[in-house]
Amino acid sequence: MAKILIIGCGDIGGALAEVLVQEGHEVTGLKRTLPSHQSAVRFIKADITKADELASLPVDFDQVIYIISPSSGGTPAYEDVFKLGVDNVLARFEKKKAKVSFTFVSSTRVYGQHQGEWLNEESETKPIDERGKILLAAENKFLDFNSQTTIIRFSGIYGRSNYFLNQLKGGVEIQKEPPYYTNRIHKEDCVGALAFLINKKNTVVKLKSTYLVSDCDPASKWDVACYLADGLSIQRPPALMLDQHADCNKRLDNRRLIKEGYQFKYKTYMQGFKAALNE
Repeated sequence: MAKILIIGCGDIGGALAEVLVQEGHEVTGLKRTLPSHQSAVRFIKADITKADELASLPVDFDQVIYIISPSSGGTPAYEDVFKLGVDNVLARFEKKKAKVSFTFVSSTRVYGQHQGEWLNEESETKPIDERGKILLAAENKFLDFNSQTTIIRFSGIYGRSNYFLNQLKGGVEIQKEPPYYTNRIHKEDCVGALAFLINKKNTVVKLKSTYLVSDCDPASKWDVACYLADGLSIQRPPALMLDQHADCNKRLDNRRLIKEGYQFKYKTYMQGFKAALNE
């Protein structure tokens, strides 16, 4: 089995580490703060924004997974994680001439299309905000490091809170026309897809350089909201009717991931939100 380093063991990364350990891999997690609970995962305490704290980081891994969330949604937080942190990590492995396979967890923020276009991994990446530009630059740094890099672009992750449900309960307005398309991935499929691709990389299978990880139904936000409102037995939200040039977001095509053989646990929002509605 593989010797794996996970840089960033938060909600998704921590769950991924536990899954990989259960599958027999030797897993090390890198965190700024060591966990207080016992785990079969070995942990290293280090801050990736501080190069001196990576000076003794081992590099004898088969695979390295970079999955860190910024501390906030602001540009400086993105620069810390996806610019300074990425540069420090890659510099460490470059210094040691380490032959390692990287998996970098990015976001569909790198796409700038917003008129409901269907997009896949070959679509143009032209982010419209600074955070998307920072992410795209980080992707390219990993891809330039070696040919064994895999970029994973998550869509909107759900299943971690009831934020949208609470918005609906509060009577938030939802865009109905033109349709505003949503792309989502349940947190359990985030972990599942990552583990699936990591295991494939551990074989002789040659992966593509980039994968979109999003569920199979980029439904309109209005349809999702109405489904949830009906499930909660509350009034449907007020409908926003905007002009034809309004932002419609994008629709993501996940067929590359499915072609690799991944089977979603939650293929659509109806399946994914079922547990939350039952609660």
